Amino acid sequence: MKISSHQLAGGITGAICILLMPSLGVINTRLSHTFKHPLIELGFISPALANTAETSDFEYEPPNRGIPRSTAGTGSRGCTLSEPVTVTLLVPNDHTGQTISNRPTFFWHVSDKTSVPVEFALVEPGVTQPLFVQRMQVQKRGIMQVQLPADAPELVSGRKYRWSVSLLCNANRPSNNVFVTSWIERVPAKPELTQKLAKAKSEQERAQIYAASGLWYDALAGISAAYNANPSDRAITQARLSLLRQVGLNQVVVQERQSLASN
Repeated sequence: MKISSHQLAGGITGAICILLMPSLGVINTRLSHTFKHPLIELGFISPALANTAETSDFEYEPPNRGIPRSTAGTGSRGCTLSEPVTVTLLVPNDHTGQTISNRPTFFWHVSDKTSVPVEFALVEPGVTQPLFVQRMQVQKRGIMQVQLPADAPELVSGRKYRWSVSLLCNANRPSNNVFVTSWIERVPAKPELTQKLAKAKSEQERAQIYAASGLWYDALAGISAAYNANPSDRAITQARLSLLRQVGLNQVVVQERQSLASN
């Protein structure tokens, strides 16, 4: 019986497929069990970069966007330091953050420890004297915060205020100081928001409600309080980093991840 070249080729192909099937099954099994992140295993990205791709259901819904009102400064243009120190205010990069709190909390990030003190100041436009000023030392790189104390004037609903953080490089030459500034607006709390907050069972849940309502300062304060109470909780850590990333604070997120990885 003669076998045509077409039949011979088909038989060889079928035999190869049969021989390969068990091997492919082993490979697929190994892939499904060992690939925590396909791009890591293939060598395209590092585990550190893969972490930045993690998602969180913590979503910030901005209010009506206005004129950008935030800046970032670096110690290289004023302070005489071996390494430039960057101060970044933790605010949205394209609109004024809002709050319903009469005495909110303000956050910023310092890229490194420095002997140069920082000064926080809150100012009401048209008022000569600052409403509140506080000076402090930078003990380590990372996020710093200030909450308006009970003896400070409370924010008035419907008004915008300017706040700043300065690196006091030279007490005799204020022009050499690094100065970064942004704005905050206090808005009234809507009845439906008050009802949702009353039903919330945790600080994280309240923070999510604030974020969904466009209340930047309250959302960040809430998730930060939850993080400080339980810094080992991965979900809370991811939620805070996600919140920062959603408003363009990507460099801060990278630096915070590096700090977490080194601890």
